[in-house]
Amino acid sequence: MKRGSAPSRTGRGAAPSPPRTPEAVQADPPQAPAPSTGGPASRSLLSPRWSASAKLLVGLTGIVLAGAVVVRFRALIQLLVIAAIFAFLIVPVVRVIHRRVRLSWRVATHLVFGLLILLMLIGFTATGFALAQEIQSLVQTVQNILLDLPGLLESVSGMVIVVGPLRVDLAQFDLPSLAEQALVYVRPFLGEASGVVTSLAGGAIETVVRLVFIMAAAYFFTLDQPIFGDLWKRTALPGFQYDWTRLQAALDRIWAAFLRGQIVLGLVIAVVVTIGLSVIGVRNALVLGLVSGLLEFLPIVGPVVAGAIAALVSFFQGSNWWGLDPLVFTLVVIAFFIIIQQLENNLLVPRILGNALSMHPVVILVAAVIGATLAGILGILLSAPTMATLILLGRYVYRKVFDLPPWDPPIDGVPEGQAQASLRPRGPWWRRRSKPGRDHAG
Repeated sequence: MKRGSAPSRTGRGAAPSPPRTPEAVQADPPQAPAPSTGGPASRSLLSPRWSASAKLLVGLTGIVLAGAVVVRFRALIQLLVIAAIFAFLIVPVVRVIHRRVRLSWRVATHLVFGLLILLMLIGFTATGFALAQEIQSLVQTVQNILLDLPGLLESVSGMVIVVGPLRVDLAQFDLPSLAEQALVYVRPFLGEASGVVTSLAGGAIETVVRLVFIMAAAYFFTLDQPIFGDLWKRTALPGFQYDWTRLQAALDRIWAAFLRGQIVLGLVIAVVVTIGLSVIGVRNALVLGLVSGLLEFLPIVGPVVAGAIAALVSFFQGSNWWGLDPLVFTLVVIAFFIIIQQLENNLLVPRILGNALSMHPVVILVAAVIGATLAGILGILLSAPTMATLILLGRYVYRKVFDLPPWDPPIDGVPEGQAQASLRPRGPWWRRRSKPGRDHAG
């Protein structure tokens, strides 16, 4: 044996240990777990998995807390949603400048928002006063329509309408009394309507503060979009990577088609309606054009409402420079809106929106009513894509519950080959190679 080495327990000079009885083994104190070596087994010993009941309790608690936060800070969340939508619309412009001009993402974001602020200041300065006058004129027109409604109904109450074998005597409906009863509920709002412009001017500071908050939040959303984009792409449920990727692509199509597509449609319709109504001679053409553009966010139902408003304004405005009878003039306005909608539905919508929001009109109307109840105007504007999202997720859950394949036939309406091609990662445009056999000829 070498000097300084400890004798072995099993060596020749070591005495054998006596055998241990079962009572002695049971009396030994429990040993501490071995130190973690970083492996999966050691980590599972130190942090045991949650049981199914614990997961359910945590999930329900999180849902309740999230609902309480949404109810408590609903006004703030609405502003954040508007800022997120605004950033979603601005990101493609920043991306184009970032890739083609070769500027950094931060510099491109600063450039785009600087130009936006400049254009907003110029636009508000140039059109703010004219728009206020148009709104005041439209409010006055609505007041005159409501005040003249009983007299108009009384003048037509004695008419008899004959359509083929159908004969309708309007005297049996007592239209003047019905109009008076309706005005009992409308008159309290007439006094408030006359002060709309004044109230807007009085709340200008609050409006400016909200606008500044939306612009600031949209700026930071856009500035950190690469981080949010990577987080959105990396998010996946274990074992459901393919399903989650297909759902992400479908959701991107729904919201991109609606937000960016409806913005384009809204701008086109607003300009066309404003110019067309100005040429026809309808008063308040600028406000009616803006209303028509905003109502484009409510597919199918919105254009009908916009046409009805324009028809009422044209019927009750009195004279027109064409010298037409009010009824004939109203029919001209209705025909104008019908032509616009036919051109939009057959030329613009298939190329801009595609079939991302193909839903029944009744479903869209119900979604709009629910959205208005929950979130007001913002709920109405976002009712269509929200309902399309819920329908997509509902189809997926239905097929998984009944053990049906969600992609055969696909719930997103995209064939398998096309979906596989769309899910392949694509690099920047300057790094993409041409396909084999399609070399560029000089």
